[in-house]
Amino acid sequence: MMHKLELTFRTARKARTRSLIAIGGLASKAGLVETFGITLGKDLQKSPEMKEPVAALFKGFLILNEMAGSEDVLNLWAQQGLEELAKSKRKIP
Repeated sequence: MMHKLELTFRTARKARTRSLIAIGGLASKAGLVETFGITLGKDLQKSPEMKEPVAALFKGFLILNEMAGSEDVLNLWAQQGLEELAKSKRKIP
């Protein structure tokens, strides 16, 4: 039984990690890495020069979360996001 629980926990943890990586990919694809001056490869928790850019990005996420409070807004953003994703796929040769 413990072995089965461990596999379930491990599987859930891997799925969560994959989701977080995908969210980071979306942030990059949206241009947030460049906009906020995030240097890829730096330790975002320990690097002194990343403190302000990371704090600014975090505040941006908090504002985005407040704006997304309505299902109508989420539906609109979903439709517009799907259109943008389709455009970006067409641009790749």
